[in-house]
Amino acid sequence: MDYLLFVAFLTTTLFFVATPGPSVAFASAQAIKYGQRAMFVTVAGDALGTVVHIAVAVSSLTALMALSALVLPFLQVAGGVFILFMAYHSFRDAGSQSKAGGQTTGKASFWAGFFACVTNPKAIVFFVALFPAFISPDHNVILQSIVYGAIFVIMDALSIVGYAMLAMHTVRRTTSRWMNVDVLSGIGLAGVGIAMVIKGLRAVPSN
Repeated sequence: MDYLLFVAFLTTTLFFVATPGPSVAFASAQAIKYGQRAMFVTVAGDALGTVVHIAVAVSSLTALMALSALVLPFLQVAGGVFILFMAYHSFRDAGSQSKAGGQTTGKASFWAGFFACVTNPKAIVFFVALFPAFISPDHNVILQSIVYGAIFVIMDALSIVGYAMLAMHTVRRTTSRWMNVDVLSGIGLAGVGIAMVIKGLRAVPSN
């Protein structure tokens, strides 16, 4: 492994994961409404999305990249609609008498986390344009990809968990006194969902 490229990858990844994105916003909303378990399931879905990005970047198949450019916008819209559906449930729960925090299925949180990651334009740019640049052709490409991928997944997961935990504890100590947690979570989910739908629609090929 080229240690200079390795240090460059660590530095770049650190700056990348330190900047909150759709995955952080969604995981935070899940943590606020449903607690830590839903947050960790969401992070697991995000990790699977990262693995998909890495697989596409390492494969370097032009046809696959062209196909992803056609398919990803529709996946982004679908993911956004799914998250908006979850936002609807949050707002609906806010009007109910139950204040136990509600429940969500693990599958819903997992796949929503996956969509939020795999359709994230910033992540796509990172893995398509930058990730291959850290791979040295003088060393085992597959081994480097596995090491880099594992490091990225771990750093990204720690970043998302950190932001989500901070948001959860902050909200429960402060705003929960004057704002319903379901409403706050619904607002966060709706914001992420709308942003994903708009980006997806803008990226849909015109032809």
